[in-house]
Parts: sequence; C-alpha cells; structure tokens
Amino acid sequence: NELKKLKESGCEVIVGVLEDECKNHHKRFFTYHNKQRPFIILKWAETKNGFIAPKTKNEKKPVWITNDISRQLVHKWRAEEQSILVGTNTVTDDDPSLTVRDWTGKNPVRVVLDANMKLKTSHAVFDKASDSVVISSMENIANVKSEAITLDSKTKPSKANDMHSDLSNLDYIDWNQKDKIALQICQVLHKRDINSVIIEGGRRTLQTFIDEDLWDEARIFIGNNYFGEGLQSPKLKGKLISEESILDDTLKIYLND
Repeated sequence: NELKKLKESGCEVIVGVLEDECKNHHKRFFTYHNKQRPFIILKWAETKNGFIAPKTKNEKKPVWITNDISRQLVHKWRAEEQSILVGTNTVTDDDPSLTVRDWTGKNPVRVVLDANMKLKTSHAVFDKASDSVVISSMENIANVKSEAITLDSKTKPSKANDMHSDLSNLDYIDWNQKDKIALQICQVLHKRDINSVIIEGGRRTLQTFIDEDLWDEARIFIGNNYFGEGLQSPKLKGKLISEESILDDTLKIYLND
C-alpha cells in the first residue's frame, strides 16, 4: 500500500494524527459510505414543560418556541446539510418553506413524506427556492405518473396544477412495513446521493427515526416558555456533548453512542 511504499523509500510516516477530529470533520462522508445512509441530524424545539406544539392554533404557520437568534442558527445548519425532511402534518399545519432565508448559503433539498399523496403543489415546500423530493407509496406514485402521461393540460388545468410536474422528484417506500419506515427513507436518500439530512418533522416523524435507532446527532432547543396543553416532545437516549444558552433559550446536543 501507499504507506508501505513511503516507509520503504525512507520517509518518516506518522499515522493517526488528529484522528478523532478528522473523523468528525468527515462524518457525513464516512456515514454515507460505511453505513450506506445519510448522516442524520434530529432537530426540534420544546417548551420548558416538554411540548413541541400547542394543542390547537388558529393559523397555518409555526408557533415559535425559540428566539430569533436560535432560529437564525437553524438556518445556518440548513445551509450546512444537503437535505431537510418533514412529514405531511408539518407541511399542512405550518406550511414551512424550509429555506436558509435568514442565512447565506444554499437551500437544502426538501424531502417531504406524503404517504397518501394528499399535499398540493401550492405548498411552500414545492416552490422554486430549492429542489423537493416527495416520498409516498408505490401505488400513489404509479397513479400520479399514469395520470401525468394521459393528462391533457390544456383542457384540465386545475388537475395539472395538483400534479408534481417533475416526476423524477417522486419516490416511494412500503408504508406497510411499520418497523422499517426510517430505514426505507434512508435507502431512498442514499440512492439519490444525499449524504446528510436534518429531520425537522413533527413528533411522529422524529420518533420513527429514534425508535429505529437511525440517527447520529440530536439538536434540541428548550425555549423560555410553556404551553398549557400540547404535543409532547420525542424521547431519546444519547450522550449529551454540549449545552449552551442562546439568550433565553437552551441548546442541548446529543450523540447517538
């Protein structure tokens, strides 16, 4: 090998220099190639009493738990990763754009889980700000592609508006395998050469990845507020590697060890 050749040539060779630091720097590359999946970052914000969303709300937009500086940091993180993933409920409840609008950088590929293909292309995640990938069932994807082939857009413009015009952005998993949803999603992303993903979905999506032990890092904000009732935050076990204050918010980062 190359090391042997260098040594035989009389060169002094030192290995393992800053090995841990190098592995951390290249963690996305190593995870993608060694584990055949993207590097997975879980992210959510919760109140001091452990809720990630109120029980009810009046508008289709997020109810902010964190402060402006924490939210800007999240946009910085988005610029550092190749993709971001949310579920159907997050899109319908909050209509997020999932961009880096409060930071400078490239918008991540937006991955949307839509088991029943009920989302419309009018949602912000399907605008032109970045590429989007929709993961649904094999049957739904086949139906959409069949309709797209036979559709006469001149006579049925309203139907065409509900179609995902770029059919290459559609993919599928077997939703009946309840215990392998996260694994199948990882396989789809790996096939699409995506080496990192931030999971910003709701509790159900986040807990699915936790329960299948498919996560590498969790970044959890704790806001300085309370909800009387709401949706409980996901539950995970990991190694706490840092805890810091961002104004009146607390950011905890865990590793899956």
